[in-house]
Amino acid sequence: MKNILLASVIALATASAAIAPTQAATIVVKTNDHMHMKKHCRTKLVTAWKHHHKVVREVRVCN
Repeated sequence: MKNILLASVIALATASAAIAPTQAATIVVKTNDHMHMKKHCRTKLVTAWKHHHKVVREVRVCN
């Protein structure tokens, strides 16, 4: 009887320890700087050779 009681207490403690992290709340930190951030984009020319032909592409690069 003691062994069954001890085993059930250990099982209950293990189950509650496993469930506790899944119920933890997610913390979101917000700052005021996100309103002032703007994307600075520019167009960059990329030159590459494909099958003995020069290929020029315009690529948009943003910060």
